[in-house]
Amino acid sequence: MPISDDLHPRSFVTKITKYDRVVNIPNSNSILHDLLPLAVAMAEHRETGVYNFTNPGAIGHNEVLSLYKQIVDPQFEWSNFTLEEQAEVIKAERSNCELDATKLMQVVEKYQCEGVDVNVPEIREAYRGCFERMVKNLQMEGGAPVEAFTVE
Repeated sequence: MPISDDLHPRSFVTKITKYDRVVNIPNSNSILHDLLPLAVAMAEHRETGVYNFTNPGAIGHNEVLSLYKQIVDPQFEWSNFTLEEQAEVIKAERSNCELDATKLMQVVEKYQCEGVDVNVPEIREAYRGCFERMVKNLQMEGGAPVEAFTVE
């Protein structure tokens, strides 16, 4: 689930803020701001192998939306539904997964010891940073106070 610091239509956050209802299930998420510099460093170091390319930890949809409301849009509201209710309205089943980022974090630690500027924070800290950057980006784009930004 890729997340960008803007409200790009393909960003996971943009998608779930537009849903009428969400299922509160923990998933691994990938904050692009954190992971793209690591991808470049790994390519430069010619790393190979299979890595779960996510921020460490898993977070539920309600927690993501609560942080979004707290930091980005205080007027935002959402409601939940069950997996059974969701299954009745979606065309394809959804996958939910919590991935182990231990192997990836070992690479991060190795690079940091070498002086490479990479940081992949735990998902809650990563979302907080993402939403704080999002507010700054929205303010720069429109020049309005953050209360003026609502996702429609």
